[in-house]
Amino acid sequence: MNNTLTQYAGFLDILKHLIRIPSVVGDEHPFFLSLKREHDELGIKTTLYEGLLVAEGSEPERGMISAQLDNVFSAAVIIYLYSCGYTGTAFFTAQEEAGKSWRFLLEWFRRHDISTDRLLVLDTSPYINTYEAQKQHLVLRNRDANAKFDSPLTKEIEELCNSLNISFSFKDSYLLKENERLLSEGMSINSLGSTEMGRIIVASEGSIQGTTLQIPTTGYHTTSETLSVESASKMLELLKTMYIDK
Repeated sequence: MNNTLTQYAGFLDILKHLIRIPSVVGDEHPFFLSLKREHDELGIKTTLYEGLLVAEGSEPERGMISAQLDNVFSAAVIIYLYSCGYTGTAFFTAQEEAGKSWRFLLEWFRRHDISTDRLLVLDTSPYINTYEAQKQHLVLRNRDANAKFDSPLTKEIEELCNSLNISFSFKDSYLLKENERLLSEGMSINSLGSTEMGRIIVASEGSIQGTTLQIPTTGYHTTSETLSVESASKMLELLKTMYIDK
């Protein structure tokens, strides 16, 4: 086992188990049930809604973290955090590939009349090659094509990354720089991208705010999507520091 992840053997066990379970858009129920069993074994309360599984630790307001079911890495990260002592709330949403996951999450917040500016969405961030992906351990955002992320979490994560010697970049800044290059070469520019976080900010009229924490990958949304072991360990280190070790 790579020495960088030796201390996270428990995480790898969770990931290896989850990655074998199919989760097809429109037929996510078996994966939801598997996630529910994983949390039940840890003594974590779970509630299954349409398109959404909500897990609640002993201190539900300690944190709010979302993973989409198309991203098994993020799902495994959350289960691992609970196994390490995370006591907050976590959300697992379906149909991100169809652009619907944010709706299920928004309905939960409305049903419970809850607003927040500290929702953290875990995700992957695509790069065109390994060289570009490995320029940073983790990827943050100030905004996407839909909305500005107005959350204290962004600055807190940035400061923690600096203190833990974790390299990071802002994807929106990267894309804007790329667009400047494309314009100078007379080429069409790219979108800043549409994220679950941006969509829920707009739909909630700003009553739900937060930020994203992404891991750089290549082969985005394919069966060969790849991330670096070092980036994975840095994300786990950061999240444990944020929500458990404090």
